Amino acid sequence: ILQPLWCLGMTIIMLDAIGDFVFIGLAPQSLLAPLGSFSLGWNIILAPKFNPTEVVTRNIVVATGVIYAGTILTVLYASDTSPTYDLANIVELLVKRPFH
Repeated sequence: ILQPLWCLGMTIIMLDAIGDFVFIGLAPQSLLAPLGSFSLGWNIILAPKFNPTEVVTRNIVVATGVIYAGTILTVLYASDTSPTYDLANIVELLVKRPFH
């Protein structure tokens, strides 16, 4: 293996994609979508280690903290149920006039 660090990164990306595929089937999208913002924290931690020219400033840390706070609030107050539709419901929604 010529680039073991690249292989490790690709493995993590593939495991993340598999996890996304599984968890989307188990939890409502209103809970899962905001959780993607937590990758910003990993970027702040890991970017300077792999790219020494990357500088983490106070503004970046504060902005990430605000994003994390918003994510936490969004997840806490998001709907935790997903409606299920059968074919009749889908057809009804399709033919129904919007904003009637």
